[in-house]
Amino acid sequence: MAIKMIDFVKIKITDEALINQVWSNEILEYDGKSEKRFNDELKELVKKKYKNLYFTKYQDRIEISGSLHYFFNNGIHNSNDFSVKDCINTIMQIRDLFMLDLEKCKLINLEYGVNIIPSIDVEDLVHNIMYHDKRQFTRPTKHFYYKIAGNEAYKHVKAYNKSVQFPSLCNNTFRFEVKSKQSKYINSLDLFTLNDLAVTGTYNRLMEELIKEWDNVLLFDLSKNIDKKYLNTYFWEDILKNGSRNKFNNQKKRYYDKLGNNNLHSQIRKTLIQKMKFLKKVQIPSIY
Repeated sequence: MAIKMIDFVKIKITDEALINQVWSNEILEYDGKSEKRFNDELKELVKKKYKNLYFTKYQDRIEISGSLHYFFNNGIHNSNDFSVKDCINTIMQIRDLFMLDLEKCKLINLEYGVNIIPSIDVEDLVHNIMYHDKRQFTRPTKHFYYKIAGNEAYKHVKAYNKSVQFPSLCNNTFRFEVKSKQSKYINSLDLFTLNDLAVTGTYNRLMEELIKEWDNVLLFDLSKNIDKKYLNTYFWEDILKNGSRNKFNNQKKRYYDKLGNNNLHSQIRKTLIQKMKFLKKVQIPSIY
């Protein structure tokens, strides 16, 4: 099982002195310009990069974005193990490279999740993941190896076949991931700055949150002998259109009760819990 909690992050810095310090760092490479409209006025944005980290300078801030896991692997891939210790060490490395005050690096976006090797073919698993809460999982037209659900403006929940991205590095690997779309969601998890990602308790909290998100997933389990109506998307669509407010969740609970304790959904949940227990045992490096 690959341990990989934090992947993509996006932060902003508004402290003027820190902006100037970061932007003048000689290891940054020029990465072009772009234009963006602010209050009906077109403004030019300058971009720089270091490895897979991208720095965009606005009038009042710098935004830094990229995958911590990719950075850990020198920008090559994010398919291997990336433990809590590795993540915190990576944040410390970035801090030291750019002499960052982590408390002045405000979190804007965040992706967190885990990779596992399921007991069934990962393509079948992704195919049969149908709903998150009452939002249907859909396949983006350009990417058929994963599904996505959630509030477009708040957060996304993603389920996909990680093996498609790096077939030579991982096999039959399933990734379940939450991507924030607003800092409001991140703040609801008591995460505000990059320094919060250097605290042990953060990872326990994220793991517990990930399990809650998995509990909201409706997964068709074809291995069980069960009334076929529960494996029909029209059954669930009709409930959403014509049922009472709580009927969908009540029917989902009834469906999982009929499947019994050792169903595919509960097996994956147990795997997530095992990872949470493992993460609690990980020795966290000192950050000072």
